[in-house]
Amino acid sequence: MFGMLIPGDNPASIEFTLTIDNTTAQNLNSGREVLEDVLILRLEGGRDYYISVKATYARSCFGMSVDELALYAEPIRSIPLDPIKRAEKFDPSAAAALCIPKELWRVVDAIHEKGLQTANLFIEPGIPNEVNQIRECLDTGSTFGHFGIHSYAEIFVSLLSGLSSPIVPASLFPTIEVDSQTIQATARRLLEELPPIHYNTFVYVISFFREALLFREQNRLSATKLARICCSCMAPGTALDNSAGALQKRTGMQLIMLHLLETSSI
Repeated sequence: MFGMLIPGDNPASIEFTLTIDNTTAQNLNSGREVLEDVLILRLEGGRDYYISVKATYARSCFGMSVDELALYAEPIRSIPLDPIKRAEKFDPSAAAALCIPKELWRVVDAIHEKGLQTANLFIEPGIPNEVNQIRECLDTGSTFGHFGIHSYAEIFVSLLSGLSSPIVPASLFPTIEVDSQTIQATARRLLEELPPIHYNTFVYVISFFREALLFREQNRLSATKLARICCSCMAPGTALDNSAGALQKRTGMQLIMLHLLETSSI
């Protein structure tokens, strides 16, 4: 927490670990940003000292795209950031690609194992220490410990909402008012125009939430609550602003999610 350097002492190095946000993770995963800089310490009446700061990024599945996550069966921590090294070590061919990200499947499987009938599922927050440990297990491929279901549920939402590109791109938001006359066609258009991995992931999440609704009396979920969660984690662009147009799109997207959760349209 503190220390002192006496004039004439040998150079000192300080090492510490920190957690970054999804925006920074996206920039690091794509190679647009590096964790390296030089700080200048100016002493009043003295000379300048140059302090090198360099960090090693432990690659994470949080802040990546579903398309890239589905390319690798190996833990994402083992995938090099350098594109040349990545191409030498792995063959990201279509034949080797997964249908959905394995990290998402692992979290859903864990929630299934804990029990979809758990009260306040997706409403009650997880335990911060457990959430951090689950993130590390997903990144390294390690076996999950004995974590609570609410921690897995929180990871499920944060994994989807932290994707570098949302499951539902802004270009697919409804451009007309969604009502009982137009909702079937609007929902069908959305499904037909989703990119392949996005479509697989979208259907997987909707199917999972439909199953959770079978236990609504125990877990206290409703289709309306899950429709809002679907929008926040798969179509976050609906919350960009509060203009009339954005409000119409946000309402329309929630109605589409609600329609898909309550019917067998998929």
